[in-house]
This record gives sequence, C-alpha cells and structure tokens, in this order.
Amino acid sequence: MSTAQQRKLDSIKSDLFSGDDVLVAKAIARCEEEGAAPIVEPLLAFYASGAPISLKTRVADMLGSLKVSNVESYFLQALANPEWKHIHKDVIGFMWNTGLQPVDAVGHISELAASGDYALTLECLTLLESIEDPIPEEQLLEGIAVVHRALSECTDNEYKMLLSEYMNVLNYQRSQTDLMS
Repeated sequence: MSTAQQRKLDSIKSDLFSGDDVLVAKAIARCEEEGAAPIVEPLLAFYASGAPISLKTRVADMLGSLKVSNVESYFLQALANPEWKHIHKDVIGFMWNTGLQPVDAVGHISELAASGDYALTLECLTLLESIEDPIPEEQLLEGIAVVHRALSECTDNEYKMLLSEYMNVLNYQRSQTDLMS
C-alpha cells in the first residue's frame, strides 16, 4: 500500500470513529467510492462498535455487496476476533453475500457452527453449502471432528438437527473430494 493510500485509509478510520455522525457518514461514502480491500477492516470494526443503527445498516449493506478481490482475509480475521463474537453471524453472512469461497477456513467455520447458536450455525451452513471450490481434506476432517463432538454433546433437538445437516454437507463435500482424487 502506498503512503497516499495509507493516509487516505487513516483519514477514513479517523472519521469513522470520530463520533460525529456527519463525519462518519462522509467516511462511509468515501469507503463506497474507494472500494479497496483494506477498507474492510475499519468497516468491520465500525460495524462491531456501538454506532447508531442507521450508520451500521449502511456499512452492513456495503460489506454484504463488496465486489473487491482479496477481502477474505479481513473477514477471517474478524471471525478470529473473540471481541467481535457478537457479529460473527453477520460476518459469515457478508462472506456468503459476496460469494467468497473460504475453502481453507472450513475447519474454523465448522468450529463456529459447532459452538455458536442456532442463527450462527445456520449462517455457517449456508456458507458451507455455497462453496463450489474443492475443500482441502484436512479442513473437511477438522470440521467433521468438531461437528461430531458437538453432536454427541448436544441436547437441543432442533439444534442437533441443524448440526446433523451441517455434518451431511461436510460428508458430501468429502465424498466429492474423494471422487476428484
């Protein structure tokens, strides 16, 4: 990233977290114009903050419709951030909406599905079902192990059915990987 690009990003970050709704709205508009991958991190941080709903909705719309390459790592970093656990479901939704294929993160996404609530698990299932690229076998095996353990410990029948469906998709993906080998 050039110095000019870094200054622009720093200016956007500063305005996003200024607390001044007018500056924040302008920063969001600049993000829409910018359309570069590095804006995803500050937008996710803003979305995770206690900002007004109207501004967060604009950011959510933008994050869910990005057509920029190299954004997957920013979403995955957000999923690894335990302080942003309250937005993990939304981040998975943004990933699905933008058509990402996080094949190297299926194990981690399966951990989220197995340890989350029904809504998060449903979002993870939707993302998993949308993956068309081949998933590495070690990611599938990790996901299968995690979900299997969660299934054996689960007492909620509705959630157990959802986890079972998730497991079915993992097993299907694994059978497709085996067929391609």
